[in-house]
Amino acid sequence: MKAGKSPLDKVLGKLDDLDEVNLGILVQRLARERKLLETVFDIIRDGILVLDAKGDISYANIQGKQLIGLKDNQSGQVSLLRAAPEIARALGLDHGSESIEAEVIVREMEISYPDLRYVRVYAVPIEEAFVKNTESEKIGLAIIMTDITEEKVSLDERIESEKVSSIMDLAAGVAHELGNPLNSIHIHLQVLKRQLASKDSLDEKSKKSLTTCINEVERLDGIISHFLKAIRPQEPDFKKVNLLDVIEETVRLKKEELNAKKITISMEAGVREPFVNGDAEQLKQVFFNIVGNAIEAITKSSNIRILTGLEDHFVFAKIIDHGSGISKENLSKVFEPYYTTKKSGHGIGMMIIHRIMRDHGGDVGVDSKVGAGTIVTVRFPRQSNRRKLLESQPPVL
Repeated sequence: MKAGKSPLDKVLGKLDDLDEVNLGILVQRLARERKLLETVFDIIRDGILVLDAKGDISYANIQGKQLIGLKDNQSGQVSLLRAAPEIARALGLDHGSESIEAEVIVREMEISYPDLRYVRVYAVPIEEAFVKNTESEKIGLAIIMTDITEEKVSLDERIESEKVSSIMDLAAGVAHELGNPLNSIHIHLQVLKRQLASKDSLDEKSKKSLTTCINEVERLDGIISHFLKAIRPQEPDFKKVNLLDVIEETVRLKKEELNAKKITISMEAGVREPFVNGDAEQLKQVFFNIVGNAIEAITKSSNIRILTGLEDHFVFAKIIDHGSGISKENLSKVFEPYYTTKKSGHGIGMMIIHRIMRDHGGDVGVDSKVGAGTIVTVRFPRQSNRRKLLESQPPVL
């Protein structure tokens, strides 16, 4: 009994019956259909790759090339393992196999070239379907890649935001609980000071110790107050504020810490009255955190310089220390919540600074070098001369 012809044999037989003209028409038709399919594939937002049996990329649409950084002339000349090793490894194509062995696979992964992206990969084998009554042979792999970067980042940001909110609520509760006994201690110390002041039995050393206790309680109460205001964001109460007054108040609050490390503060005002439109209490929190970081970075007696001045349309303040400095790797992470290089740090100080400066229409920048020190620059928008002129003119009736 004669075996039946396969579909491929039938097609080839028909090709043999075609004359030159009809064959040319068929080739043109196939070329048009191929072009149409390629056009459709290039419109699709997902990346499409087709691998041959050896794992080389035989076809890639525009989005597929963009996702893995493939050049137009590289299709058919480069393996997936070379072009996108993360994807190849996820699909098991990094074991040196001479043919595609993969089954249907779905993965979500991070790829690093040409840009850091998150992709969802769906891969399915292409099987030889022309030969009947034999085991199907995998002759390639079709891969569909969906860029889920925005989806992933949005989810991560939402999770991070919820985490920050939870920590902030917890910290606020703890700080509030600490505030109550501190107030009680402060009141009793004041009462004790007045009672002992009426007596001559208290020596100078004891008086000094009592005064130190009162000052430390007041300082700690100030820290908690600033902390609570910082982690419970409120709309800034904008008023005309002199930055020098804010900085001087901050230095006063940090006096004990500065003296303990024998650190001096030098202030250099490039403008006599650097006024900005801001919330004085929130601005104190900004400088309180920056100066605090500078103090912690200094291991021996040193000097912290604070410069103020005008720059283009901004009023700026620079806080310069000669402390341990920050490495390049860590510098890019300083505004991330909970990120800290300190043993006892909480990692929210710079985040709070960034938020307050953003709410004031300004910005904050950090320059640092390990072993040399750090410069933190905060900039506030200046009130334009045109706006000042308009505000100074009487209304037209």
